[in-house]
Amino acid sequence: MSYRTAPVAVRERYAVPAAQIVERDAKLLRSVSLDEGAILSTCNRTELLGASRAGEPALEGMHRFLREELGDGSASASHVYELRGGDVVRHLFRVAGGLDSMVLGEAQILGQLKLAYRAAVEARSTGPVLNRLFQHAFHAAKRIRSETGLGAATVSVARVGVQLVGEVFESFAGKRVLLVGAGEMAESALFGLREAGATDPCVVNRTLAAAVELAARHGGSARPLDALAEELERADVVITSVSLDRPIIGRPELERALPNRRGRPLLLLDLGIPRNVDPAVQELENVYVYDLDDLETTAERGRASRAAAADRAGAITRAESDRFLHWLEVLPHAPTIRELNQRLERLALDEVRRIMSRPGAPPESVQPELERLAHAIVAKLLHRPFEELRREASNGGAQYYAGALRELFGLEEEDP
Repeated sequence: MSYRTAPVAVRERYAVPAAQIVERDAKLLRSVSLDEGAILSTCNRTELLGASRAGEPALEGMHRFLREELGDGSASASHVYELRGGDVVRHLFRVAGGLDSMVLGEAQILGQLKLAYRAAVEARSTGPVLNRLFQHAFHAAKRIRSETGLGAATVSVARVGVQLVGEVFESFAGKRVLLVGAGEMAESALFGLREAGATDPCVVNRTLAAAVELAARHGGSARPLDALAEELERADVVITSVSLDRPIIGRPELERALPNRRGRPLLLLDLGIPRNVDPAVQELENVYVYDLDDLETTAERGRASRAAAADRAGAITRAESDRFLHWLEVLPHAPTIRELNQRLERLALDEVRRIMSRPGAPPESVQPELERLAHAIVAKLLHRPFEELRREASNGGAQYYAGALRELFGLEEEDP
């Protein structure tokens, strides 16, 4: 599921904390009929990736795992999407390049995808297909960034959030801005706030050292988390981006802060998943809450301005997807390629050694050169059949072609 199919009220119930991804990856592989599997969970999507020869049972198992292991079963059928085969490849490449993000071309998603891959590797839930798929997705994203300009570090969900706040207030001048959290999202927001004219933002975080470091890099002050209640009395804008399983700002906290605010409006921008701000606070007077769902209109305007770059990026993802799918079609015949190459290499090297063992053979110093020559001849002889095998993989004839090669070269027979 993603922001395209499910609102934040549903997505937050299926979000997987970063600290649990490795454990869930391992459980996914144990629980479902998959050969390989991985989980991608961000503020805007929770997706399961799998490679399996089991077909429908694997898909049914993935649906069940999403409903019962990652969520509470509240998602409806319309909230969940299912992709197969080449559609999975094209989708992942679009995700890696930021083309499927709420904020077109956002930079954070590639880093999140890399973290998801590292977790799956740590869980030993990947294999040759997903390893190659992730690496190829990273390559496609790199091409998109270098050839189109999409994926620049200045484009992010947090920066769009700051833009939304800027549309509410004419200026940040004189406004007290509070950031709750000190991670990557908070840093992106702080950078955008400084650009927009915020003069002395305050960073509040559970780990004070992280807040101090972030404030020092971009300007501002830092306070521990237990100062949050006091800061809520002073702030005009609060931006939250912490990873917790329950809201950090609820109605009781704001009800205690409101009397000392003397009617000043308070804008809360909630970038957390699950949400950091209890939606019930919207019922309070002079309190205005925006969450990830509210960013879409603002993000849409930015998407339109980058349409040409997105078209070029789309062409790159299609080309790179085709390359990966071609590799995948050849993969079942890799043993034929490997075995044929090994057999001819052995035969050629055996002939070199036989010649070198005869009376009157060339000096030993010549043997390495003869072995290199034998290797080069084998490579040239096999180049055409291997290229034909790869070409036949694209039009469905590879199985017949590979079978013919195995029979012609006796690959099913024992070596003499």
